[in-house]
This record gives sequence, structure tokens and C-alpha cells, in this order.
Amino acid sequence: MKNPELQGINIVLVGNFNPSIFQPVWFASEDLIRRGEADAAKIEIIHPDLAIFDIEGYRIEVNQIRFSISTTQAPYFEVIRDLTLGTFRSLKHTPISMMGINFLAHFKIDSEEKWHEIGHILAPKPPWGDALDSPGLRSLTMEESKRRDGRAGHLRVKVEPSVKIIPGIYLDINDHFQKPSGSKTTGSEEIMTILDNSWEASLERSDKIIRTLLEQYL
Repeated sequence: MKNPELQGINIVLVGNFNPSIFQPVWFASEDLIRRGEADAAKIEIIHPDLAIFDIEGYRIEVNQIRFSISTTQAPYFEVIRDLTLGTFRSLKHTPISMMGINFLAHFKIDSEEKWHEIGHILAPKPPWGDALDSPGLRSLTMEESKRRDGRAGHLRVKVEPSVKIIPGIYLDINDHFQKPSGSKTTGSEEIMTILDNSWEASLERSDKIIRTLLEQYL
């Protein structure tokens, strides 16, 4: 199967954050990144309500309820996982209740015929009858509401025509975890344990979903 033309991963945490802490100099002071990386960071904003900056290979965005770290470069996939683990092991009292491991990919389809075929299979046209003229797949979301690993959360897969690779298909796989309803922990440890233990399985599952949907077309 062909590799994606474009791909990326982001880790999103939902909790209670102090954005002004999250700046390159702090990461360097905690030995989470090198001093040279901190000095070379491209800062958009550091504010009590919002922090956004780029460090070589990845981007960090934090507001008071959401932390996001993302990369579009495969060699940095493990880097952002390790940086997230290191960050919230240092900030272990930070309340975190939810996490998403999100895999995004754009795949080129060799012909418009195959591209349309994928849409016809995923969103059959006959049920629409003559209610719509020339209907076509714009966005399809499927959800597995009961996780196979028994954890609280869900898995969602979004399929759309790519707006960046034409003809192409865009997939957005949201592997969502949350604390169980009876959890009594208040800091970051429980979610960080899930991240540490579930990372490889999450990426493998994303790969399986993509292969199941697209292998015959790529």
C-alpha cells in the first residue's frame, strides 16, 4: 500500500492548564528539550490565556482547558509522545480528564474513477433516489462507541475528499480516552499512564483502519 502524501499526529488533552507556564524556556529548564531548540523556537503568543509556538518538527498550542501538540513529520511522532509524557510527569498535579490521539492522513488516488468508487461504496447513492441530483460523499463519520480495550472513551473515523491532494482521500482518526466515571484521581497520572500504555496500539489500529478502507485502491 502507498504511503500517505501528507500525514500528521496530534495529542490533545482536556483539563485545567496554566498557558503561561508552557513556553520554550520552561521546557528547556526541565530538560525536556535542548536549550538550542528553545532559543530557536518560533513564538506566536505567550499569554495567561493562550500559548502558541513552534519548535523544530512540532507545534504546541495551550489554552486554559486544552493542550495540543502536533507534528506532520513521522520522525517526530515518538518525540511528541515522549515530550507529552515528560511534561505532565513534571506537572503531575495538572488535572487532565480526557485525551485524544489523532492520526490524520491524505492519500492520493490514482484515478478519478477509483476516487468516485470509494465514495460510492462508503456512501451508496441508491437510498437517496431522486431526492438529490448527483449526490456525492462530502464527509462521513463512523464511531465505535464501546472501546475494544475496555477503557472509557470512543473511536471516531472521518473520511472526506482531500482538499490538498486531488484526487485524494482524507482520513481523520480520533482515538479518544477519558477517565472512568468513578475515578478519584485528580492529576495527570492516570491519563499519562493511558498514553504510555496505549500509544503503540493506537497507531497500529489507525494503520489497520486505513488499510481496511483503502488498501485495494492504493
